[in-house]
Amino acid sequence: MSINRCSYCQKRLIRNLKISEILFFTPKISQICAECDSLFRLLDQERGCRTCQQVMNTVNDHCDDCLEWKKRYPEYDFCHHAKFYYDVAFKEWLKRYKFMGDIRLAGTFAKYWQEAHGIFADYLMCPIPITKERLNERGFNQVTEMLKVAKVPYQQLLKRPKNHLPQAQKTKQERLASHQPFQLMVDPSIIEKKKILLVDDVYTTGQTLFHAADCLLPYFPGKIRTFSLARTTN
Repeated sequence: MSINRCSYCQKRLIRNLKISEILFFTPKISQICAECDSLFRLLDQERGCRTCQQVMNTVNDHCDDCLEWKKRYPEYDFCHHAKFYYDVAFKEWLKRYKFMGDIRLAGTFAKYWQEAHGIFADYLMCPIPITKERLNERGFNQVTEMLKVAKVPYQQLLKRPKNHLPQAQKTKQERLASHQPFQLMVDPSIIEKKKILLVDDVYTTGQTLFHAADCLLPYFPGKIRTFSLARTTN
């Protein structure tokens, strides 16, 4: 039997372990109760854009944003995966975790990070970095902290030297017009021919993840894919 607490509501979590978990000492991490888990709406995979999961009411395979991205990055075979709608429930969770600094919430989506790690098992998982100023202000990188709690391996390939206005405080036009904020922080040989999964908390316009991919592309990665817990919808 495993006894834990829901990282969101702090209620006790009691679960009977499977025989395989006991024998191999690999209990699955669950840090959210069923009631809290139901607060977050999974994206409708059938109605989404085939490359970014933007919800669409048309029969087109690709949204207008992705068609525009393809013009800007014609050599980049991009594809984004996300789990949840960026709705009121997710915004409330993110406010408490990221902006109010409740680090206990880092485990809320542990099972979904583990799921992503399983799907992209042969990829280097690279979280989007934050600046030293932002790290000192917040006390933690919201993405790497979630990966640590979920016990998902990752490698920091990029750094973000300068502090800019947070993406949440920018308009869509300002985000799309922003300059490259990232720099490579590892030897290029680590990237060459490797599959890389760039991960972030929320996908809005996609500009942050495209900047990150653009920073890696000159070093000949085998493939780049992106993942976020949530994504906004038009």
